[in-house]
Amino acid sequence: MNQIARTFILIGLVVAVLLALHFLPKLSIGETELRRVNLLSDVLPEVEEGDIDVMPVIPDVPQPMVAVAAPTKDTLVTEPRQQRVPSDSALALMPMPEEPAGSREQEVAPAAAGDSLTEDITPILDYSQGQPGGMYHFYRALASVGKLGRPVRVAYYGDSFIEGDIFTADLRELLQDEFGGNGVGWVDCASEVSGFRTTVSHYSSGINEYEVVKHPFSPSNQGIAQRYFTASDGARITYKGTKAKKHIAQWDQAIFYLRSNGGLTLRTTLNGDSTVVDTIGGSQNLQAIVRTAGYQTVDSLQRARPMRSVSFQMTGMGSGTLFYGVALEPAAGVVVDNFSMRGSAGFTLAQIPAATLAQFAVQRPYDLIVLHYGLNVANSRQGNYSSYTKQMGKAIAHLRQAYPQASILIVSMPDRDQRSDAGLRTMRGVEQLVAYQQVMASEQAVGFFNLFQAMGGRESMASLVDRGLANKDYTHINFRGGRHLARFLYDALMAGYHSYGF
Repeated sequence: MNQIARTFILIGLVVAVLLALHFLPKLSIGETELRRVNLLSDVLPEVEEGDIDVMPVIPDVPQPMVAVAAPTKDTLVTEPRQQRVPSDSALALMPMPEEPAGSREQEVAPAAAGDSLTEDITPILDYSQGQPGGMYHFYRALASVGKLGRPVRVAYYGDSFIEGDIFTADLRELLQDEFGGNGVGWVDCASEVSGFRTTVSHYSSGINEYEVVKHPFSPSNQGIAQRYFTASDGARITYKGTKAKKHIAQWDQAIFYLRSNGGLTLRTTLNGDSTVVDTIGGSQNLQAIVRTAGYQTVDSLQRARPMRSVSFQMTGMGSGTLFYGVALEPAAGVVVDNFSMRGSAGFTLAQIPAATLAQFAVQRPYDLIVLHYGLNVANSRQGNYSSYTKQMGKAIAHLRQAYPQASILIVSMPDRDQRSDAGLRTMRGVEQLVAYQQVMASEQAVGFFNLFQAMGGRESMASLVDRGLANKDYTHINFRGGRHLARFLYDALMAGYHSYGF
């Protein structure tokens, strides 16, 4: 049989399997119904089944509070902020969004050159009433940048919406423009999207990846990024800076996070011209191996030499050796770690072992933890997401236990559009999930940013597609769209920062 015939047979088998999957019975996890496979979802309208015209009752959402620094002492005063969600009575029997005919009522206005700051900033709502978990700790860290003895760190967790450093790359650049810093922060030891990510050149060989959304996977082995890696003898990992964004072509230090009961030999090559060989002793605890590129003479002064590339080779690995990732970061300033996980709903963060998370909190303290999920949760046939927010509440509590002082920010699901008889419309259930995410933020006493509202509300994703800022799945943004949307969150962060008088 020739190769052309084999190719057509393979395509036919794949199509047949996908068609068969479409006829599987409905599957659910808890109260969350999984989406059905539909090969023609991009060209055919969604068929809605059953009675889903009325939303179940949504709990009361208390007035959000914004913490303001007292003028004469380091205390907090809380002031009510204007409510941004529908009133209690409006939510009680809130209908699922209709699919009106005609042209879209809301379009995202074209961005000005450079996506400049607009007067209409969607604010970050702070439900902490000045207690830990609110935004004050992060703002105070920014105000003290350069005095902490370490960078101000942001852990940005999300799904495929931020995969490949989309969105987070631009948020990082904006923060580093304002507060200093360099490097891309956390990079996994290996990644299936390493060729897609433009903010770091990343090569690996002899590395095996395990992640929470795939099998096999041992939850007890995972690190802070919900992944772990094993390696064969002589395995190598190389990272090089790029010029895709400002501040990332070089960095001050590289920190390799690993755990090895039996120890190993680590060979580190810096900037391609100097090599350090270390014997790492065995330990049952998290180990952080810090590397700098040494010093150079500039204007008759000894200054730290910037690092533009770093390569690690691992040999002689003993039992129980696991690798987690490398942080390419500044000695001071701001760094944003991208923790994307395709297919994740976020609640599996509660499965990271408490001891592991606590050790990361010591070795890698964070000032802001962002949770940005929803694409794998929203369902056009579902209006009640209380089960999901309960699960996410456990994940938030788990992170808070390890990082009790860190600010925590819930970023809502973005708009997501689908075809209907009336054309492209916001998927039914998206607005309900956003409301539940805000309820969750109020219940957990943390911050909340309504990205759905900031990007323009209903049908705003379709508008981004029309402008070449998002993909034609009407779900994911591209790199240009990431730059556009990151500005909204950055402006909200800066508005909150300045509201404290910093």
